[in-house]
Amino acid sequence: MRIFPILCPALLLAACSGDPHDTGVPADISKWSTSVKPALQKLTPDEQALFTQYVRRHTIGAAEGGANGDKADAIPEGMTIGKAIAEQRNLMAPEQAKQPGQAQGAAH
Repeated sequence: MRIFPILCPALLLAACSGDPHDTGVPADISKWSTSVKPALQKLTPDEQALFTQYVRRHTIGAAEGGANGDKADAIPEGMTIGKAIAEQRNLMAPEQAKQPGQAQGAAH
């Protein structure tokens, strides 16, 4: 019983300082202010931009039914910030490889 007062603050601190990439992304955007927003503030600007692009693609794209012909699905259950960033990065990789400036910069 004496360890409980010591263990609780330690667990709370570990939960608060956890990896933001492991934060779950609820499909209901109204719940993001308590979970997603604090985690996003811990990301690099590049990761924030990738996550924002992912969200736009899956929320606005799904709502519009894919205006450019691409069908966008809603954010899937179990998605995390890290998975969303990785998925967006993989999606953008072929586009970046096509850009002439990017290809030359990678060769040096």
